[in-house]
Amino acid sequence: MLLGNNSGRNLGDAAILSSILESLSNELPDAEFIVPSIFPGWIKKHYGKRYNVKPVNVMPWTVSLRLLGIPTLYHLARSDLALICDGIIFGKKLLNPAFNYLITLIFLVPWAKLWGCKVVCYSCGIGPFPSRLSRICARYVIQNSDLVSMRERDSLKLAKELGVTKKMELTGDAAFINPVSDRKRALEILSENGVKDRAPYFGINVTRYVDAWLSPDERVADKSAFLDMIANGINTFIRGSKERITPLIFSTQPMDEDFCKMLAGKTGAAVIDNSRYLSHDIQSVMRECELLIGMRFHSLVLASAVEVPVIGLVYAPKVRGFMRLLDCERYSLELKSLSPEKLGETLLSAWNERKNLKNKQKKVIDQLKDGARRAATLLKRKYFPEYATNTRQSGETLQTSNG
Repeated sequence: MLLGNNSGRNLGDAAILSSILESLSNELPDAEFIVPSIFPGWIKKHYGKRYNVKPVNVMPWTVSLRLLGIPTLYHLARSDLALICDGIIFGKKLLNPAFNYLITLIFLVPWAKLWGCKVVCYSCGIGPFPSRLSRICARYVIQNSDLVSMRERDSLKLAKELGVTKKMELTGDAAFINPVSDRKRALEILSENGVKDRAPYFGINVTRYVDAWLSPDERVADKSAFLDMIANGINTFIRGSKERITPLIFSTQPMDEDFCKMLAGKTGAAVIDNSRYLSHDIQSVMRECELLIGMRFHSLVLASAVEVPVIGLVYAPKVRGFMRLLDCERYSLELKSLSPEKLGETLLSAWNERKNLKNKQKKVIDQLKDGARRAATLLKRKYFPEYATNTRQSGETLQTSNG
């Protein structure tokens, strides 16, 4: 069973689901995947033919509150493994189960163990935890998991600070090895969105959250002026470049689409959104970019996975941690101190040294890809040693355009 935000609405979560289905199907060809979701039809449509996946409806009329409900409890009792995926262990709005997953996991973990279902924290990212209660809940879930792997050092360090004493593995975000569509598909998408200019592409990602995940002393002074500031910085960069540059905006969550379209209106960019395209299709377009600046964590992960150098706009601590992991703090931009001038100068500097930046970041990303693959291997060796290693690698280029 794959426990995560598997609604299909968030591009990063969708990429993680796709990647896990691909990598574990390679390692465990006979595995069946049970996926609780509020949109089970989306999973069946896009992944039902390629993988042995069974989506389970957890809408309220199934007597469910997010992951906590009769369908999940029923299938957990019949599963061999339950994988806690992505970054669903966090403390924000802990007591609101319509938003927070951690509050449901503290009930699901003991239930799974009661029925002999092993619980695995699978390449997880964790935090933040603003309250003592959230830290206690997180420690309980992680400490009582049978196998724990974290996707980056910051999560590993935070788990230890929470008081987790069990052995934990450092792997890599599963999204790094998401299969990617071929270049033909990228060109089709660009054409569908009216992008005829073949000038070098510059990728952009913003989120409507702005600074909601930051502590009060890290937030912007005037949130209403944020979009204008970003647009002015981008326009300053494009005007100041000696090359002709075509901006592309990637919306990775439907809640961000209007925000992205507003920015597009101020910068003349096309918007590529995940309401219409799957993760591997969007990544194929990202791969055409020379540079990407992103707010959402997985916009940076997915772009860097296809060897596009990235700049982070720190809307949440995990973005700061990712840029630190890449040894690129210079290109980790704090929102509180950001100005159009600083943004424009940083973009121009990164653009001019983008080849060196790409090579520098690629060294780290290659290690993280290896770690993401190792997570699947660790799982197989611990629980299913009878399976021989398969030869097909995750992260291959998809030759089809429908996912």
